[in-house]
Amino acid sequence: MKNRLTAVSDLQVHSLKMPAELEAFFRLNAEIFRPDEDAALVSAQRRRFLMDDPDFHLHQLRGAFLGDTYVGGYALLERTMCLGSARLRTACINGVATHPAYRHQGIATALMQDAIRVAESQQYALLFLHGLAYFYQQFGYIDILEDTPRHTLARKQLPETDPGTYLVRVATMTDAPALLSCYQRHYSSYLGSFAPMRTLQRQEHLLSNWFELAETGSLVVLNYEQELHGYLLLSRRRRKLYVYEVAADTWPATLALLHTHAQLLDAEPEPPQEMSWPLPPTDPTFYFLTEHMPVRSELLSFPNGGWMARLVHVPTLLQSLLPLWQKYWQERSRLVDWTGTLVLNIDASTSFLEVTPTSIRPISTPSSSPLHATLSSNTFAQLIFGFRPISWALLQPGQQLPAELIPALNVLFPLSQAWIAGSDFF
Repeated sequence: MKNRLTAVSDLQVHSLKMPAELEAFFRLNAEIFRPDEDAALVSAQRRRFLMDDPDFHLHQLRGAFLGDTYVGGYALLERTMCLGSARLRTACINGVATHPAYRHQGIATALMQDAIRVAESQQYALLFLHGLAYFYQQFGYIDILEDTPRHTLARKQLPETDPGTYLVRVATMTDAPALLSCYQRHYSSYLGSFAPMRTLQRQEHLLSNWFELAETGSLVVLNYEQELHGYLLLSRRRRKLYVYEVAADTWPATLALLHTHAQLLDAEPEPPQEMSWPLPPTDPTFYFLTEHMPVRSELLSFPNGGWMARLVHVPTLLQSLLPLWQKYWQERSRLVDWTGTLVLNIDASTSFLEVTPTSIRPISTPSSSPLHATLSSNTFAQLIFGFRPISWALLQPGQQLPAELIPALNVLFPLSQAWIAGSDFF
């Protein structure tokens, strides 16, 4: 029998097509990521969630094989990420799994190298994932936003609510348009958001499939006129109930959702004394909380883990960023006393931008006296997400940023708030 370490040299990675391959993919995914649950049930739910998605294509499922033996796989899902007015064609890596009998033999490495090859061949702007700590950086990924901040409050400090003001109930398919609208109101403005591109068809898919996978429904809050003013999405993690997304348009709607969450916790075997919600600290829902009761906020950071990105095709990325840069420049160029040609060097890629008092546009050849800005792809990724400021980039080895360019670069790369809503996890 061929030694496993030798056999890995015969590894083949390709799209899944046959029914047995698909069964192996979803079964392994269930066994790895939800080991304490019914693997057959979780596999079937996960299969429906991925394959019934309106944007799904079969070639997005990739598997690693030693001969006819399935030893691991992942999904490469295409999405359009929004950075303000910029639209980035992004490949999102999901469900990387290696069969336990073949771990530590290079299977996951082969899968990640395959993802890079596929993304490069399709000229994606970015590869994006929520990653295991200290594994993905070897493939060029870098942290681009902090993991989800959670805001915790004591249940006994909940203010009283008027029982007749708002109604909370389980969402139905007829709520999909209003639910989509509320989600987009709250989450479209953040860098890294997928909210502006979500369609009604995808919202209906989430109502039909994601909440089945999460083992709970979506709760909506309605005012006296039956208008949707918020929602609460819950799931279970390690057998405990938790909130993975919430949004509310008014304080009474927020309070109604808080009381409903508290009542659900009362039904748990060991009801916790505290409850927590994940919210960006600039969302109105967070402001409603902090204006009416004590809140403890925690921001967890996992170096080389969590939400990470990798540049793929730099020309595609830069072309996609131009609308955002143009907007930034039109809003703040009056603060900058510089115009000319910016030569942007990102690793081995060089681009030329003509900067005038009112616009930024790409050009094919530089002027006689351009200014060069040299950035690594990792530093550039952190800058475009607003995760780090230009002052941070100046401290990193190998970055070359002329002093004359700093004010202009501060306009193009402002420190900002990125956010991935819970229902956009993949």
